[in-house]
Amino acid sequence: MNNSDELWRKLWTTRAYKGFVTINQDTYLEADGSVSTWDVIASPDSAAVLAFTEGGTDVVLFEQFRVGPGKTLLELPGGYVNENETPVNAAQRELAEETGYESSAIYYAGSEWWSANSSRRKHVVIAAEARPGSNPLWDASEAGFVRLLPSDELMDFLLSGELTDAGLACRGLMKFAAAAQEDPALDKLQATVRGLFPS
Repeated sequence: MNNSDELWRKLWTTRAYKGFVTINQDTYLEADGSVSTWDVIASPDSAAVLAFTEGGTDVVLFEQFRVGPGKTLLELPGGYVNENETPVNAAQRELAEETGYESSAIYYAGSEWWSANSSRRKHVVIAAEARPGSNPLWDASEAGFVRLLPSDELMDFLLSGELTDAGLACRGLMKFAAAAQEDPALDKLQATVRGLFPS
């Protein structure tokens, strides 16, 4: 069986728009010989963090206005991964910048594609024993409220669909629940996370 990657050949890329997001138009030669052009959202990777407070009792969230939905959403802290920055470092930085919380017990739970028409990967990190460390440092046009959600309400919140990284968070929690741990803080949190899933 042929690899489908071998059936499509990119001919060229044209920059269609550059603003807060960049839109490229990629032109492909398809397997049947036809030529098609596709809009592709090109942006840096992003990282989000599920940060649990000491004892795993609460999850640290950030409430802010989001222009796509046109309303305020309660979300995982996160943002773009800067050049020469790892997803874990980006997640820790975003947690501190948006909420003022910090954690030294971190589990990297992988990444997924943002969408079928984007080159961006979304990374997710699980953080244990998160605690306030400093005041938030918000970027321009970024302001909101730090909220603590009881851990036993987390799954209902994710399943509500009222945040932008719900699927990413669920996948990250499942991977974390199944992973082998050596860090005592993560091991303790893992027991809490496993209890979130119905038996």
